[in-house]
Amino acid sequence: MNYFQPQSVSDAVKIAQTSGATFLAGGTDLVLHMQTGKIHPNALIDLGKILELKEIKESNGYLDIGCMATFAELGQSELVFRNALALWLACQTMGSPQIRNQATLGGNLGNCSPAADGLPPLLALGAEVHLISREGDEVVLLETLLSRTPLLSQDTLIRGFRIPLKGLQSGFAKLGRRRALAIARLSVAVAIELEDNHVGKVCIALGAVGKRAFLSETLARELSNQELNKAWIEKGVEGVQWVVREALGSRASAPYKRVAVSGVFREALGSFIPEGGQTYDGD
Repeated sequence: MNYFQPQSVSDAVKIAQTSGATFLAGGTDLVLHMQTGKIHPNALIDLGKILELKEIKESNGYLDIGCMATFAELGQSELVFRNALALWLACQTMGSPQIRNQATLGGNLGNCSPAADGLPPLLALGAEVHLISREGDEVVLLETLLSRTPLLSQDTLIRGFRIPLKGLQSGFAKLGRRRALAIARLSVAVAIELEDNHVGKVCIALGAVGKRAFLSETLARELSNQELNKAWIEKGVEGVQWVVREALGSRASAPYKRVAVSGVFREALGSFIPEGGQTYDGD
């Protein structure tokens, strides 16, 4: 197998277009798939030497995150903590420390597992994805990208992510067999516009209840532009249970996840509501 280690984004894209090679980001999923015979790449393009792909910075009203930023780096970033708390929280519970040091946000999207920890927070926060291919540069909403089949062409590079800096309050929680080390069996990310006790726009994303993470537009509409109180929280709990029921249908895991999601949703709200969503004492 050929192995390439380009020093620039342009070189990486050029190699992909001429060699039929596969991009290697963190490799935590790719290497496993190669070992099990699930995929057989002709060659690998290691992106680890391209420093600009590791950047985490504020730029022109966005939080810019390069595709090679690891979950450990994101979880230690003050910028991510202040501007994208849901993503920061997801990074704290993603795998073991060894996995977090290796796994990248770009690889999380490239593999696009239904249980990918990074995708629900990015969806809830309205993230855009910067792609580079033979057709040129494209910036597309993550929600739009996740509706495509196939997700990406072989020679498309996930350059990075842009999260608009809108001052949203956000949170994330997941359910696993063992905390942190487990693959998510269910995850919820919430992002809302919140001023005093008034809720503006609401975004709610779920993972591990479908083929890919997704936003619930229906539930978001039902919860937007209202007062934040106990009734609002209970309405959200009922709504998210309905979303899970509709998504899973008659699958064996449906009854369990329909009940479990209420606690996961409350925990996600508890990331930014004082005392947690379950004990909130608003009017």
